[in-house]
Amino acid sequence: MSAIDAAERPSDHHIRRLSRFLVWGVSLAAILQLPVVWWMWLFPVTSDLAANPMPGDGLGGGDLSWFILPVRLGAAGLASIGALITLYGFYHLRSLFREAARGAYFSAAAVTGFRQFALASLVGALWDPVEHALMGVYLTVANPNIPNALEISLGSGNLGSIGAALVYFLIAFILAEGRKRTEELELIL
Repeated sequence: MSAIDAAERPSDHHIRRLSRFLVWGVSLAAILQLPVVWWMWLFPVTSDLAANPMPGDGLGGGDLSWFILPVRLGAAGLASIGALITLYGFYHLRSLFREAARGAYFSAAAVTGFRQFALASLVGALWDPVEHALMGVYLTVANPNIPNALEISLGSGNLGSIGAALVYFLIAFILAEGRKRTEELELIL
């Protein structure tokens, strides 16, 4: 730990406290990510999934007697890909918050963690429309009550997610530059 890190500024106390809270928050979100996704698909009536519109109206056309366990497991598995991408991003975002909680805002682990989070955000934003289309095909093929359909959707929400991921990349480059300047400053001191 350098002399710069050892002298805690008043604003550091707030940043570190918020970072410790965010470590717990992101950890909780990561722990709940897959169980919530699997619960939604394995128990669609209790999770209110059946009442929401599905890609290609995949759950429409009558009762859910066709939505047997193997079909539910397939849908949960397909939905798990996006959840695993998010989980990967949360894991690395957590490392950024851990480093910030100890005051190492520009450490290699913090910069790498945020870069990986930005990457996961971009991959997740690009995967979302693909998952939507694949889920629609999967559900309409499995459902005998409706015709097979391919629904391709790229809306403002998807474009907003891609834009946010690109902003995260910009912030990651700024953090990397801050890391370089912090190292230069420590060498001078």
